Amino acid sequence: MDHRDAVDLISNAPLAHGAPQRWAELGCGTGTFTRALADLLPPGSSITAVDRDASALDQMPEQHGRTRITKHLGDFTTGPLPVRDLDGILLANALHFVRDQSDFIRRVSESLKSTGTFLLVEYDTDTPNPWVPHPLSFVALSELFKASGFRTVKRLFDWPSAFGRARLYSAWAERDGVG
Repeated sequence: MDHRDAVDLISNAPLAHGAPQRWAELGCGTGTFTRALADLLPPGSSITAVDRDASALDQMPEQHGRTRITKHLGDFTTGPLPVRDLDGILLANALHFVRDQSDFIRRVSESLKSTGTFLLVEYDTDTPNPWVPHPLSFVALSELFKASGFRTVKRLFDWPSAFGRARLYSAWAERDGVG
């Protein structure tokens, strides 16, 4: 997926405008969606990009547009997050690598502000394969987040998969209807 496609996939997210925001992208890889999110955030915002692959993080800039990017080497699936008081957490093709997704959502939600949100990109399937070991269809993702205390889960956009399998979708999860 190229940069413009990534921006299009998440551009319907109801991101607040105005004051700078603090986000984290977990499992960021080389930063395709980190950069896409940076394009959509207010000037002066920051993103902490977390991945366990140092060579992938090396390919990411420390600034994209008017958004600062801080890189953190670590396994987001097991360790504590390196930041707190976040406005949002982006999980783009990452949540399907987490075995106990309910516990994970509870744990990483502790790093969010009370009005914090999740922005997600996943494959719309419940059938695992070697590349998507713990898939979440939009229906499954909605159930997971609602059971985790998120009142609203919205499907934002969908996109054909380059691999010809299930479509990619983007979704927004919020606790109290702020977006």
